[in-house]
Amino acid sequence: MEAVKQHMVRTFWFMLAVIFLVEAWLWDHVKLWLRALAEAIGAERYEAKLRDFIAPLSPYPTLAVFAVPALIVLPLKMLALEAIAGGHVFFGLIFILTAKTLALGATSYLFDLCREKLMQIPRFLQFYDLVLRVSAWAHALIEPAKRQLAFIGFAQEQFDAILGAGRTRLERRLAHIRSLAARRTNSA
Repeated sequence: MEAVKQHMVRTFWFMLAVIFLVEAWLWDHVKLWLRALAEAIGAERYEAKLRDFIAPLSPYPTLAVFAVPALIVLPLKMLALEAIAGGHVFFGLIFILTAKTLALGATSYLFDLCREKLMQIPRFLQFYDLVLRVSAWAHALIEPAKRQLAFIGFAQEQFDAILGAGRTRLERRLAHIRSLAARRTNSA
């Protein structure tokens, strides 16, 4: 029973690390997608206005600007939960994931604009350091699984190269028989 409990605890921490790393990946990439979208619709001119707005602010008002996306997404999440409670589970989950992803991207974008001033706030700096340590922990926890998956992928590629990927079962068997016959001919 203790082994099952330990396995469940390890699985919990592993899944938590995966969720954290997915969030970190989204943090890095959604910002880029939003920036590309802004360029596509011609909204990049507002970035200079936003920078000009943030420039004279002290650190704490800058923190308030940084928190805006999280505050905006909260009512959207409440609406999504209401949709779920009303029986529209799929729609509600999609709505929550979309709102969260957009808020994460906007927060990431704002962090780039506000970073210098936010780092002047001692508690924020401590929180930022904690996030970096959690990131290092999550990467260290996930790394062995990534190596194992890479090996499995490599083995699958080798298997496909030998037997022929995309072939029918009969074609793979014939290819295997031909390779065996070729080996016998070469060894004789």
